Amino acid sequence: MDHQEVSPEAVVKRFIRAFAEYDYDKMAECLADNALFHITTADGGSKLVHGGDAFIASVRQMDIKTVQPLVKITQILSVRDDQVLLMIEIKAERKSRKLHNFAAYLVEVDDGKISHMHMVEALPAYSDSFWND
Repeated sequence: MDHQEVSPEAVVKRFIRAFAEYDYDKMAECLADNALFHITTADGGSKLVHGGDAFIASVRQMDIKTVQPLVKITQILSVRDDQVLLMIEIKAERKSRKLHNFAAYLVEVDDGKISHMHMVEALPAYSDSFWND
């Protein structure tokens, strides 16, 4: 792979594209085994998820293959050589409910894999209810 293919921005775009295509295997390929994920909770806090496998398991619980949310990067910015800041827009319908939300992610990439991710979102309580109720 050349530098462009493993740049942090390229890795993050590949991960988001895999999420948008509901491809758990391609998502997992972008994650370091020992990665740390700070995921937004309903109260606006965050919970720490340890490891790529645990993160993919949490995404599987959302059942994105059935819900098929529309996911779009609205902005992406390289902050440091190993760090990317991005904004995601998500639209979804599930159980007669609609979700239109935005989430920001600060992502660190080491050796072509996501190693650390911090997440904040615009509507944490509604989002939690949408995905879990």
